[in-house]
Amino acid sequence: MGITIIHQSPNSWTAILHPTGVLDRSNYQDLLTQAMVACDVGARYVIVDLTDVERVSTAGLVGLHAVAMLTRGAVPPDPESGWAAIRALAECHHHLRRLAVVNPRPQVRQTLASTPFNDFLTIHADLDTALAALAA
Repeated sequence: MGITIIHQSPNSWTAILHPTGVLDRSNYQDLLTQAMVACDVGARYVIVDLTDVERVSTAGLVGLHAVAMLTRGAVPPDPESGWAAIRALAECHHHLRRLAVVNPRPQVRQTLASTPFNDFLTIHADLDTALAALAA
């Protein structure tokens, strides 16, 4: 999984995370770790580029939720908490505006649309659009 940190303005850094393959229980912690690294170096916003993600499992959704909480400065739910972490997806959605995803494939977009993320996750067609939205 790659990470790109870009500087947008004097007071704003944006991290772009690049997961690949399937975002599931085997690697969602990697996504969260990369987001933590980005926030530790000063990223204010996080964009997850889903271009190369073929599928997102329930664990992957929990990982995206944890990244969204982290960008808000909140403590993500314990990933080992199972259903409690999944319930948190439905209960804690007000902070997701700082997390944007880019270019999800149709199957991934369908998965996102069938979750509480549908109303609260910002989805952009491409990276330039996402960066422009953050700059506005």
